[in-house]
Amino acid sequence: MTAASLFVSCGQRQQAKSVIKDFMEQSLHKDVKYLDFSDLDSTKAISDSVIMVMRQRGPKGIQYKDYKDGTLLYLRTSYLDDQDTCCATFYLDREATSIVAFKQN
Repeated sequence: MTAASLFVSCGQRQQAKSVIKDFMEQSLHKDVKYLDFSDLDSTKAISDSVIMVMRQRGPKGIQYKDYKDGTLLYLRTSYLDDQDTCCATFYLDREATSIVAFKQN
């Protein structure tokens, strides 16, 4: 783990998983079967312009957490949507309470 990385606890990972599941159900209207979640990690490499591009490429009408440059947490998940295996990366605020942006991988 680099010096720029945050220490993220198991409790934060569980909270992030719950936030992602709620987001998938409420904002994306998807009832999926989750196959796997990665470890929760942090990054400072995502700029506000990259966040805007991810938001523009995603579905319309989603309310995201406000983003200010800084550290984000991220978690990758794979899931079954009908019979298709899909993967997505979710970027969360530092407290792991809200989705800032996501991308389909």
